[in-house]
Amino acid sequence: MRTKAKHAALFLPLLLVLTGGCVTKALWTNDRLEACKEPSDKLNLQLFEGNPQTNLLVVYDEYSERSDCVHTRAYWLAGNQTRVEQGFRPHFTRVAARANLPAVPIVYGPISAGNMLAPGLCAVVATNGQSFTLYQASRPIASHDLPVYNDGKGRIEKIALTPVAVGADLTIVGAILGYCYLCGTATYY
Repeated sequence: MRTKAKHAALFLPLLLVLTGGCVTKALWTNDRLEACKEPSDKLNLQLFEGNPQTNLLVVYDEYSERSDCVHTRAYWLAGNQTRVEQGFRPHFTRVAARANLPAVPIVYGPISAGNMLAPGLCAVVATNGQSFTLYQASRPIASHDLPVYNDGKGRIEKIALTPVAVGADLTIVGAILGYCYLCGTATYY
């Protein structure tokens, strides 16, 4: 009986180490702590021509899954286009930056072939509300996605909970080793 207990005592902790720890692994593979920020259903998109006119100020309403709140956000398109495309948080600026900037006309929904757009710069919002296309003289210039990104707080929570998870894993290993030790030292009559 003692040899079986010794083999179990060696095998079970090794199994926990190879699987990465039950509780710690579950903590880091759990996506329920993650939350995104994305354009609100009521987008309220506004675009403004900045100085120089090659840069646009994008103002929109952002929804937070974590707090279930909507906040108005603003960012400069040219300096953040790559960050937004890669799913990162743009460098936001003050919404008040739109003061004294000329507004860009915006059309919501699809445009038909016979529908004429504004003669200068204008934007058409996609039907999903997640992107817009810029037009110059009724010709498309470029399409841009609005920011959708992880708020990053889930990672902080996971880091904070890791010591508790490791402690739980060590308790499980200790309980298994204690059980194996008791089974190996028990005398049966």
